[in-house]
Amino acid sequence: MIKELLQPEIVELIQEQKWEELREILEEWPDAEIADILIDLPEEDSIAFFRILPRHISSEVFSYLDSEIKINRLCELTAEETRQLLANLRPDDRTTLLGELPGQITQRLLNYLNPQDLKEALQLLGYPEESVGRLMTPDYVAVRQSWTVEEALQHIRKMGKSSETINVIYVTDTSWKLIDAIELQAFILARPDATIDDLMDDTFISIEDTQDREEAVQVMQKYDKVVLPVVDSEGVLLGIVTVDDVLDVAEEEATEDFQKMGGVSKLDTPYMSASIWTMFKKRGGWLAVLFLGQMLTASAMESFEDQLQAVIVLAIFIPLIISSGGNSGSQATSLIIRAMAVGEVTLRDWYTVMRREVITGVILGLFLAVIGLFRVLAWQWFGWYDYGVDYILIAITVSIALIGVVSWGSLAGSMLPFILRRFNLDPATSSAPFVATLVDVTGLLIYFGTAAWILSGGVG
Repeated sequence: MIKELLQPEIVELIQEQKWEELREILEEWPDAEIADILIDLPEEDSIAFFRILPRHISSEVFSYLDSEIKINRLCELTAEETRQLLANLRPDDRTTLLGELPGQITQRLLNYLNPQDLKEALQLLGYPEESVGRLMTPDYVAVRQSWTVEEALQHIRKMGKSSETINVIYVTDTSWKLIDAIELQAFILARPDATIDDLMDDTFISIEDTQDREEAVQVMQKYDKVVLPVVDSEGVLLGIVTVDDVLDVAEEEATEDFQKMGGVSKLDTPYMSASIWTMFKKRGGWLAVLFLGQMLTASAMESFEDQLQAVIVLAIFIPLIISSGGNSGSQATSLIIRAMAVGEVTLRDWYTVMRREVITGVILGLFLAVIGLFRVLAWQWFGWYDYGVDYILIAITVSIALIGVVSWGSLAGSMLPFILRRFNLDPATSSAPFVATLVDVTGLLIYFGTAAWILSGGVG
């Protein structure tokens, strides 16, 4: 609400280039909302906008940006600005950044780090990409078992400023082996002369650095934790994983699962940033597999020729063509619903999405049309089935119909979530049956309309 009220003022200050006033206002804003403004600004304004942010804010805002925007910002910054940005990033955010950038850019950025940060970055980057080690930060506060509460609080005040969080304080021995994890509240409420040993209950939850990051999500959910200590195989405390990083993992994994349910390979970039070629690669393979599987339906119908004598030969390909349109529509629906759910796509993006899906749909339709063309011709030439003297026209009819049905399926599947959302309906629970019904009915019209056009009334 605050952001919406101040938005016109922000725009006016940017247009008038009153950077100092803008800087003062933004110091009161949440970092995530500043990142939203930066994303929406035109390229020329976003550069100046980012540069006027205080250092401690700019690094936090930077961590909220998408990979593509991060790369653009880094290309615009001077070497000194880049060095300062990297120095102010939290270790886990810096590891995420370096891990998602192209190798050459990562190597250049590593050269900007001081020796301590470089050692830290290389250590974290050495973990497998899907491991907990990639998520952790070494910025935590640990105390000794023999200290008094007063001594521990003095240490917390000294070290807490550079820690990711001080909600939980860790107890370690001289070899940094984790002994216990105690909430800060216990230190505040305890007597100053009490020892840390008096506060310990020797019950804590930890996770190993080599475990899969999905396990961190499950552990946090199961034990209702906002931070987890990360240890090695011998129990030595290496760092911590916080809930903000785990939520990002949960969202990414949920997105991947959702895309797989729709027959789409995992997208490594946001939907709006993915190129048409990327969309083709991620969707074409699955669509081709589904299409080839549906050929079995056509073959099964061929075996019942005697029972289908009253039906034109084109009826054999009805399930194959209609299902291809439905599959294409389901893919588009899955992508758009998830993109809406995570805020990548809004109602105002409908035209951009429509344009992308029309282009993608035509390409996918052409791809399947080639397969369908060769399917009919191969069956005829090898004598596996006789489609009659007009088999070439039948092959052309099937191919053109596939282009139309698949294109229409992609368009319908992508637009229905927008229509449902516009009427305050839930796209996730309604789009799939709508797409299936719509593509089935309209697909038949496209198919038989194409047959009538190509075959001048059909084949008897």
